[in-house]
Amino acid sequence: MSRTFYLYEEKLQQVKDILLETFTGENVRIILIDLDKRGYSHSSTEIAIGVLPRSQCNRKKLIDSMEKIEEINFPYTIDLIDLSRVSKSLRSHLLEDGELWKDWE
Repeated sequence: MSRTFYLYEEKLQQVKDILLETFTGENVRIILIDLDKRGYSHSSTEIAIGVLPRSQCNRKKLIDSMEKIEEINFPYTIDLIDLSRVSKSLRSHLLEDGELWKDWE
C-alpha cells in the first residue's frame, strides 16, 4: 500500500476521533457517507460525514467539530451534514450506504 493511502487513513481516523470525542454521550448517529457509490461526488477529494441526532442537533458542536477538523490539515474537502435537515428519502439512501462510526446511545 502506498504512503498516500496510509496518510489518508491516518487523517480519516483523526477526523473520526474528533467527532466521537465531540459527540460522546450524545444520542446521535455518525456515518461516513459513500458519495461515489451514490453518484453524488465527481471528485475523489470529497468526503461527507452525516450526523443524525435523535432530537434537535447541537449546531455549536457541529461547528466546533469542523474547526478542529480544519486544524489537522486533512487534504480533502469534508462536508459535515446534519442529516435531520435533509429529506427522509435522501437520508435513507445515505444511511443505507454509509459506514457507521457511532450509533445512538
